[in-house]
Amino acid sequence: MTAGPPLVTYVLIGLNVLAFLYGTAVIGTQQWYLNWGLVPGVTDQFFGLGTEPYRWITEGFVHFGLWHIGMNMLALWQLGQALEPALGRWRFLGLYAASQIGASLGVVLLASSGVHGGASGAIFGLIAAYGIVLKRLRLPYTQVLVIAAIFIGGPLLAEFVPGLGIFSGLSWQGHLGGAVIGAATMLLMFRGVDKREAAARAGR
Repeated sequence: MTAGPPLVTYVLIGLNVLAFLYGTAVIGTQQWYLNWGLVPGVTDQFFGLGTEPYRWITEGFVHFGLWHIGMNMLALWQLGQALEPALGRWRFLGLYAASQIGASLGVVLLASSGVHGGASGAIFGLIAAYGIVLKRLRLPYTQVLVIAAIFIGGPLLAEFVPGLGIFSGLSWQGHLGGAVIGAATMLLMFRGVDKREAAARAGR
């Protein structure tokens, strides 16, 4: 556990805001999306498997408007307040980074078109990890499952069902990839805790 403010959370929020200001004011929004985002189905090089692997990270800092970045940063702030003090700064940063890679992997494997970006993929990794923590502590975790189901299933259904425009444009592929890798990372962290606790009991 880490005492004090969640500094990694604040740094991540600051980096997202700086990237948004730089992209919109200096590069220009459309060019920023194309330069930093993941674009599956164009070429391997373009979406980052070739000579541009940085896109797997930079796409997590691309936001398509004030509402997009505002909602994502609010979610990041809320989850960071809960998870970072409990995990410690480096574990929290590792969880976030792994979730971001998982989000990009989900886009590359499951999406076929569009420009994908935003911190929500990594945030869904935090949501999944938070749900596992709640279950581990035997606290209610149903709300976390509902949120995940809505924002993964909703955008997926929007591709096939008319009238779900509220979910159009959301990357269910990134949300799913981030959630899966975030959950797996949290389970690995708990496995390490279990081993240390077992060793401590055996040494008594």
